[in-house]
Amino acid sequence: MVREPATDRVSPTSYAGIAESVCSRLARNQRVRRNLPARGRLRIDRQLPFLCVYRSPPDQRDAGTFKLVTTEAAYLFASGADDHYAGVAGLCRQIITAMQEHFGTFLLIEIWSLPETTDSLSFEMVSSDLNAIPSTIETFQQALSEITVNHQSPAVTARASQQVAPPGMKPLEDYSPDSAPSGCCVLGLGVGPVYRDPRTGTPYPMVLHSLRHQLAAAIRKTVAQFTGTTDDPATEEPKSKRSDAVSYHSLGPSSLVKAARLIDQQLCEVSESFDFLLQVSPTNVDEARQKFYDSGCQEIPRLIYRSLPYRPSLLKRRLFDIEIERIEDPTLAHLFWEKQEEIDRKLTALRDLDTPGFLYSSLQLYGTADRALLQLSRDILQRIEEPCGTSSGSESRRINATELICRAREEFDYYHTRMNEFHATVEECDEIAAGIMVSHDRLLVSKNLDISAERVEPLLHHEIGTHLLTYFNGRCQPFRQLYAGLSGYEELQEGLAVLAEYLAGGLTASRIRTLAGRVVAVDSLTEGHSFARTFALLHEGFGFTWHRAFTITLRVYRGGGLTKDVIYLRGLKELLDYLAAGHDIEPLYVGKIGLQHIPYIQEMRRRKIIVPPRILPRFWNDETIRRRLDACRGMSVLALMESDL
Repeated sequence: MVREPATDRVSPTSYAGIAESVCSRLARNQRVRRNLPARGRLRIDRQLPFLCVYRSPPDQRDAGTFKLVTTEAAYLFASGADDHYAGVAGLCRQIITAMQEHFGTFLLIEIWSLPETTDSLSFEMVSSDLNAIPSTIETFQQALSEITVNHQSPAVTARASQQVAPPGMKPLEDYSPDSAPSGCCVLGLGVGPVYRDPRTGTPYPMVLHSLRHQLAAAIRKTVAQFTGTTDDPATEEPKSKRSDAVSYHSLGPSSLVKAARLIDQQLCEVSESFDFLLQVSPTNVDEARQKFYDSGCQEIPRLIYRSLPYRPSLLKRRLFDIEIERIEDPTLAHLFWEKQEEIDRKLTALRDLDTPGFLYSSLQLYGTADRALLQLSRDILQRIEEPCGTSSGSESRRINATELICRAREEFDYYHTRMNEFHATVEECDEIAAGIMVSHDRLLVSKNLDISAERVEPLLHHEIGTHLLTYFNGRCQPFRQLYAGLSGYEELQEGLAVLAEYLAGGLTASRIRTLAGRVVAVDSLTEGHSFARTFALLHEGFGFTWHRAFTITLRVYRGGGLTKDVIYLRGLKELLDYLAAGHDIEPLYVGKIGLQHIPYIQEMRRRKIIVPPRILPRFWNDETIRRRLDACRGMSVLALMESDL
């Protein structure tokens, strides 16, 4: 964990040796990570045209403020005591000289906390000459004004001062208009310390995290303006032709440090130590179905689940031993915290499996059907009719587990020839409720599988061309969460998978009605209705056969109430909205992510922490399907289906 700099007096004689070593590494564009006297620290990710500095007051506690600079790819925090001044100033001066030789320009940003006279968010910019770099000052002011903390907008002021330094300290550099080297500038930023208790000085970690993340973006935008870095105005996913454009995000850290890699690995290990969906899949589906039918569709079937081969509480201990608070990068920390919370909720759900408490964890994980989604589902069920047989009027050829496994292996071979790392396996399994499902790098096929031949191709695009493809694309990333799955990734996964079915010509009227029926069933569950009543609603109210009505109802009521099935239709709807906004679909195959993660993914791509998807689905090579995809833009789910039927 990064410790706050000490304010005790320590000899600064070693600063000169540090400066020589640092400049030598920077000349070769090598990463710099050095501890400084009095628990200070210097980090420079690579050759960069800026440095963020914090000096701790020698006569008072200033909890949390040093963390405002540690978000950046080039930062220094050190003691502000007088006997450290010469060493710190000399070190900064040599870094500036070395980097100015490379870039021609350099911006030094020093941050300090303002007096704790108010609990409102405020920023004060300080410059020796506000008119010397007006566009940079304007950019900084605008970016700071967009920061919000606890729904509070900041007061942003600017003042000119010959002394750009924290109160009571000497300036690190005299960059007044008359003495400044050409292209160099110092900016000061005073920050109202809303991130700590004004009485006790105890930091508020959630507030500090939010402020750090937003301030990091403001600093990078300012540096980009100062140095003339090209910037994308949009913060969301751009068109693919711009996805690798130079952006202010490129000024952020460009690698996963050792602590981040360790935490990434630890989270993946806990996440992969259990299979949530497999654990909540009943093992006696056929017997339960028959007993339900024998009771006249009134008796709630007793479902049996696999015994947990672990204690959820012990996995939680491992989970919360992971020290995410060590991560300086606010983007990575945010994604890690999200994933930790999601894993915790899944373990709580498994602890409560087959009890009423399971439903509450399910609602936290997947939510339920909102009014708009429920209305869409009812419209689909009312306006899209169930087909009566095949177009030829004859029974479709049926495919069993053996035949599907052969086709799956052919699909594996196709992807393996395009990416050596694609090493999926397929297994026949007699204990899964679904006919086919993916578990990590395995494709599980029910031994009782019996589907029409027309469903095979869309199903392979769904399970292999989406779920397994994004898993192995994620395995090729330095950031492991992209194969384990970022928090809430399932909705986009299912949206992509269902869209793949549509593009392959396999999103039939029967299939879309099934997805709509699942939403209706989840709504019935959360309204407190019984298994039998939900079954009757689907069968008698919307015309589903006994078999399909039972299957839908069982999927929703398993475990004690699993609301996950709303994400298929909701995921498709949200994905179509995303495409309608003009965004490209290719970046979504980078790994297992959610649409809410697009800004983070784009940032990390620009910072070179992650790379573009290694492979895309097989149907991408089909020009007809590409035209079909373009035709989807601007269409609703209902319009999509009605135009195709």
